[in-house]
Amino acid sequence: MTKVGIVGCGTISKFHYEGYERAGAKVVHVCDLNIDAAKSVATRYGARVSTDYRTLIDDPEVQIVSVTTYSKLHKEVALAAIAAGKGVVCEKTLTDSAGSSAELATAADKAGTFFTIGYMKRYFPAVQQAKTLLTDMGQIISIHARTWQAWDWWNCEIPKEYRNHPSGVINTNGGGILVAGGSHILDLLHFLAGRPTNVCGQMYIREGLDFDTRANAMMWLKDGGIANLEACWHPMSYAGYERNGWDERIEINTAKGRLDLATPMWNKPTSNGALLVHQDAATGRTTEYRYPALNPFDIEMAEVVRRFECGEPGSPSAWDGYVVDELISQITKSAQTQTVCPMIWRDR
Repeated sequence: MTKVGIVGCGTISKFHYEGYERAGAKVVHVCDLNIDAAKSVATRYGARVSTDYRTLIDDPEVQIVSVTTYSKLHKEVALAAIAAGKGVVCEKTLTDSAGSSAELATAADKAGTFFTIGYMKRYFPAVQQAKTLLTDMGQIISIHARTWQAWDWWNCEIPKEYRNHPSGVINTNGGGILVAGGSHILDLLHFLAGRPTNVCGQMYIREGLDFDTRANAMMWLKDGGIANLEACWHPMSYAGYERNGWDERIEINTAKGRLDLATPMWNKPTSNGALLVHQDAATGRTTEYRYPALNPFDIEMAEVVRRFECGEPGSPSAWDGYVVDELISQITKSAQTQTVCPMIWRDR
């Protein structure tokens, strides 16, 4: 039985420890600076409790460390876990900078550590089916991807607690909508279409805020296609596939047809299944792939446990996490300089 330690007991940790439980792993140690938060989780599993992540990492019973803290702390905790010979499951984003992410991925490689990054949307059956279909759909012509999330920063007076830098959004998410929501879409674009060669970005930051509420990017793909991303916190509470304000879609146009993918709200994935629509150019046939409402975190954690116990490398890897952070960095740079930025990958 795989034995797990959880570092950080915020919102995202629930999806980790419940996923491990359903996968047959055992949570044996829980850590958070807020001792009450740690005890709340630990009591459920009869696990040990600490307020210092080093104590958890030093626990000889812990085999995998799930890092579910703020992104700015990921590097420090993950490097310590790597040095101690532990497996690592790190929530997104990998770190708070592309350079730090490359450093962390390099360290994991050198140590031969089991390491995976928490981009769970790859595990939606609809996403896996899209990946399979794309192998026979020819050259990608264009991609239109969006993540619109209902949080109205356009019509409100800015609350006092958000006027200081760093704001709670920066401290909690590591950035605005590009980081908080766009990172998942960038990972799916990388998973489905490969690494872009160039990027051009634009970001909107409302006066008085220190984070972006809208981000756009155009990315050139290796074989000539173009991917367009729009990430936005918006005021339309009934928009989207589920009519609940969550509007996340990816349309992929190829030489042989089109895929249209829609996903449910990230923290309520069992409300609706993800939807994939395939249009075949040659036959004119349209096929809908409708899946049961499944929790991708459960699928992800089951795969983590399986790979760890079989001695297989983690997937998505630390380098996959680095790719997203490098794209975020270059999109931000492009927006600031109003130039097209070539993607120079640090592991190539």
